[in-house]
Amino acid sequence: MIVLGIETATAVCGTALIEDRHVRAERSVEAPHVHSEKLMTLIDECLQSSGMELRDCDGIAISIGPGSFTGLRIGLSVAKGLAYAVSKPIVSALTLEALAWRAMYQYLAVKGDLIMPMIDARRDEVYTAVYRHGGNILEEVKPSCAMVLKEMVNLVDVNDRVIVLGDGVEKFQEHLAKNKPNASFRVVIPPRDARLCSPVTVASLGREKLERGTADDVASLEPLYVKDFYTLVKTQHQTVTS
Repeated sequence: MIVLGIETATAVCGTALIEDRHVRAERSVEAPHVHSEKLMTLIDECLQSSGMELRDCDGIAISIGPGSFTGLRIGLSVAKGLAYAVSKPIVSALTLEALAWRAMYQYLAVKGDLIMPMIDARRDEVYTAVYRHGGNILEEVKPSCAMVLKEMVNLVDVNDRVIVLGDGVEKFQEHLAKNKPNASFRVVIPPRDARLCSPVTVASLGREKLERGTADDVASLEPLYVKDFYTLVKTQHQTVTS
């Protein structure tokens, strides 16, 4: 089974092509605000390097959040357009769950470990979820949500080994060292290139869903934002005197 995976939930803009359990091609860049410019080029490069065309894929997997509002919209729009164009199924992957599975696939966690993926949500918040390594399965302890870093630190218990991943790790590490230093020795932080969002993991989760006969409805699939989008508008008042 051949699956194209797309990841745009964070500053990582990436795509991967897998065939069964083998990675045929992967392309990604890590930079903010480049998704609309780079994504289609990366997809074309993946297909060309593997000698495939889009119609050769059995499905398209897309990371649906939480994460960057703009990145999620761009990624899903592209995925839907491609699925429509070649009449292929689309399958979604929760961004935080995909991060947690990355720890599983890379053998960064062992049975019983807690896995806490986290994505920077600006200010003192992260998007996070909590999972436990259950052997061949990932057990959800806490579903995707937005949480302030102080609350995240309180989830760390000295009795559990915790694997943390994602681009929110640096902020979390600072709060942990300041507010709960006695628990720091139980926290495992993988190298940066092993803890960021990966289109390969998204494609792998998509393949598993397709093999089970599961697919999403192209028309109704929407990003998982977790919290409402907001903008700050600065209004300047000018006083005119005459």
